[in-house]
Amino acid sequence: MFGSGSKITFRDYVQGTWGSFDTPAGRVDYIMTKARLGGDADAPERQLTKSLAPVREVMDAGDLDFNQLLQRDLDDHRVAVNLIPYLLKQKSTGPAFFPPIVAVLLPFQNKRPTSFPALGAPTPVEHDDAQWREERAGNAFRVHRLLDAEGQLHGANLGKLWWNQSESSLVVLDGQHRAMALLAVERTLSRSWQGSGAQFRPFYEHQVESLLREYQVSEVDLAKIEVPVTVCWFPGETGEPSRPHEAARKLFVDVNKEARPPSESRIILLSDGELSNVLTRSMLSALRGRSGSYLPLYAVEYDNPEVNTSRPARWSVMTNIHLLKMAVNRCIFGPPKYLTNLAQPISGREKAEERDRFMRTQLDLVSLLPEYLDDAGYAYDLDGIGDTKFPLGRSEALAGRFMDTWGQAILTLLSRTAPYAAHAAALTSFKDSWHTANTHAQLAHDALFGGVGIYWTLRDSYDHYQTNRTQDGPKPPKSDVIRAWEALKEKESEFDEHRAHEYLGSVRPDAIRRCKAAFGVFNTHACQLGMVMTLGSLWEMRKNQPGGADLKDLPAFAEALVTAWNTFFEIDRGRARDRRYAFSKDSSNSINQITNMDTPNAVYFRYFWMQALTVPSVWQHIAPWLTDRDAFDSGLGDARRLYLDLCIKQQSKALEVNQPALSPGKREEQAKKLATSALKKALRNWPRAGFQASSRARSPMVKPVNPPPSARGLE
Repeated sequence: MFGSGSKITFRDYVQGTWGSFDTPAGRVDYIMTKARLGGDADAPERQLTKSLAPVREVMDAGDLDFNQLLQRDLDDHRVAVNLIPYLLKQKSTGPAFFPPIVAVLLPFQNKRPTSFPALGAPTPVEHDDAQWREERAGNAFRVHRLLDAEGQLHGANLGKLWWNQSESSLVVLDGQHRAMALLAVERTLSRSWQGSGAQFRPFYEHQVESLLREYQVSEVDLAKIEVPVTVCWFPGETGEPSRPHEAARKLFVDVNKEARPPSESRIILLSDGELSNVLTRSMLSALRGRSGSYLPLYAVEYDNPEVNTSRPARWSVMTNIHLLKMAVNRCIFGPPKYLTNLAQPISGREKAEERDRFMRTQLDLVSLLPEYLDDAGYAYDLDGIGDTKFPLGRSEALAGRFMDTWGQAILTLLSRTAPYAAHAAALTSFKDSWHTANTHAQLAHDALFGGVGIYWTLRDSYDHYQTNRTQDGPKPPKSDVIRAWEALKEKESEFDEHRAHEYLGSVRPDAIRRCKAAFGVFNTHACQLGMVMTLGSLWEMRKNQPGGADLKDLPAFAEALVTAWNTFFEIDRGRARDRRYAFSKDSSNSINQITNMDTPNAVYFRYFWMQALTVPSVWQHIAPWLTDRDAFDSGLGDARRLYLDLCIKQQSKALEVNQPALSPGKREEQAKKLATSALKKALRNWPRAGFQASSRARSPMVKPVNPPPSARGLE
């Protein structure tokens, strides 16, 4: 009854107790079984160990759509240092025990997600001298359930599942670190570090071999290590149309609801619970399949297991997934006061109803969706659609509208504005010049440009190595993993040269230093979000211009903004007034007097980006879009006063420390004088627009060769 039988056409199978349950992902069938190390190499339990696969090995990273991500990033360091010793070491205090691993059978061909053939009707079959009920999905998989003498499902609930690895893969849905511990031992023992898992061999092989020797583990001992596994599949997600990968993602979220929460980055990549996450992922997916017009995906940090509130953590990247979501939140959800009132600081609670209402306007949902719709049995009213209540079946349409308009515009700013274009170009040339002749160089390269999560594994492994070096006893050897991290640290200065060459056309030490200081500002959330909020605020102004604003023109407006700002960065290349350092705090009479780069300070950077547009040669590029200059000047005055108030507060705090004898009144008076004087000097030296609280001096309006469609006839 428990044998594999003599007529099997499928190579891989599991057997055990079968069951079924309902989840938000739909019906899930499963077999409870086990995976084992050691013992008979052909036993199904041993074969199951080999079949378990993290998603990173099932799919090519270059083909991975962010909507298909199923898991947290693997922490290879944690697996190698903590889980494998726990699994192998004999303990007098009790046995090592792993909770069940959850794996799901999903359709793949050549590492690309596909769909299963339709599941056939149940038929009785005789197999291994017993009666079974068989269901078969073409050549992808088949299921047997044991029948009793009356032809009914047997009370013992015994079942078998076969699958064909050319069409199916067992992807670990929960417990991937436990599964990787098993895999690492199995692959080291059988010398089977091959294929897509080979790049992770340096993290494990030496560690496993050392532990096997240290703990004197034999084949007999390994055969005693058995780990429970639940193998799942979706009987309702076969045939066309079906979405088994989407169902798996939903099941992942359901399974992990009560577990330690995934990182914020992983929630954005996985969760369909918020429309803002769906829209953010659509930008990442656009970068995945980018043409040469957008920044490369490896310039975006989307795998950080931690949260940095002001900037990306990795030196090679330009921005991160948190900034992209912030851009979605401010431009799509608002609330509108942050875009229309340029004297409004970011603070306080935001009303969900107001955010949702603004989103429906920003995406013009009335032209995209019917007033009432049904989606998977749920009724939706157009006026009730919001961030946490939206039709999942229309996600692609919503993301498509976003990418055709705001998404494209946001990526245009982040990809083509001079500092960011220079960073992206430098990173690409840096990547192309990287030689990967040995293992540690390849690991370092993959940490920046390839494997998701590898960078953080190298970092943690190096920290662990450094800790062990300070302890008594023999010093740990320097492995390829440690050499890879050291190589990364050395490569940072090489990248700084590439970036200085792209941005400044020079690799002199002083140019490299000043360039690095400038990008210490450009790569902050505050600076980037300020640029994106400028787009949002100016688009709100355009809505009130003669002729209004047509959403389809938004990408062209973003292009005009990029052209204008790039013109600004080209002005006055002399050292004293080089506009490429305009936002840097490392230059004399800098307009940037902000003491910290916290994200809410984006409203002050919006002022800097707007002030740059006032230079006559710059303004000509956006003049046809904003024919009512008075609205712009009024908003600029509000933004400037808001920024001046910040500078006064900062000066007052400094005086309180440096001159504590000053009375509050005198301190406030002197702080206002110092802040105003510093801002006047900055405006004379940088944008040259003068310092008027409400400037009404019109700059010449030069028509572009091809004015935007909705601006033609309005000049």
